[in-house]
Amino acid sequence: MDGEIDLETYTISIIRLNSALEKIDNNEPISDIKEMFHESFIDLNNLYNEIVEDLNHDEVNINEYYLFFSNGKQIFPQYIEILKSIDNEDLDEEITSLMQVFNSLNKIAEPFSTNDMIK
Repeated sequence: MDGEIDLETYTISIIRLNSALEKIDNNEPISDIKEMFHESFIDLNNLYNEIVEDLNHDEVNINEYYLFFSNGKQIFPQYIEILKSIDNEDLDEEITSLMQVFNSLNKIAEPFSTNDMIK
């Protein structure tokens, strides 16, 4: 990933996730929602893995990560709470996967409020 967060993939996955949440509110087909959740999970999980790999390098351009995770400290917990509030057994697997990736991203985001550098 070369020290840069793939913001395009992140944005697309969040838009897809928001669209799926809207489909839940509109009682649209679960199969569509499941697919959208799954695709968002795949993108976010890949992004998480790339970020972890980048942050484990000896030299890290922390500026881009700082902005991403400063914002994430506000956004990630909100998505976790929204996902927790969904009561649909057909979506349990996808919801659990998404919550895990948001929890993982949130763990990385926590130190960014104190200006700590992550290695």
